[in-house]
Amino acid sequence: MGEIYTRNAFVVLGAVRDYNRPELRKGDSMPVRSLRNDTDRELLLERLRRVPRDAKPLWGSLDAPRMLCHTADVMRIALGELPSKPAHSVLSRTIGKFMVVNTGLQAPRGKIETAPEMMTSVPKSWDADLAACVELVERVGRGSPRAVHPAFGPLSPDEWGRMCWKHLNHHLVQFGA
Repeated sequence: MGEIYTRNAFVVLGAVRDYNRPELRKGDSMPVRSLRNDTDRELLLERLRRVPRDAKPLWGSLDAPRMLCHTADVMRIALGELPSKPAHSVLSRTIGKFMVVNTGLQAPRGKIETAPEMMTSVPKSWDADLAACVELVERVGRGSPRAVHPAFGPLSPDEWGRMCWKHLNHHLVQFGA
């Protein structure tokens, strides 16, 4: 099936890859990056700033302006500024949360249904939307997000930092950044 990477006694099979660490090889541990880490946050912001407004996605239906608004909506949920409707179960709050938030497991491309509240904002101006997204990345990274995630239930600030990093990374990879 693909290469095998291990982390904390879990084996993740398939096309799992940390896109900021292409030098990782079979058997290497997958780092879990976070917006709460200054270096991880700055590297992600550099990639975000390189996405052109007319970038075409490698998969999925979002265009680049819609992606900016979507990722900003997720961070607004993390900060408690945008209410979300809980749709979590015991399974998603435990095993799902652990696998997605606390391991190097990457989201499958185009396979996850998005909560409607995570698609609330409408693109206005590329520069304004990009500035808002950058500011939200900084606020999540330096602040104390404690909102309830629609699928994973309550998350700590550190868990939100990892979740938001992974989510934004997923979409940056989608747009080749």
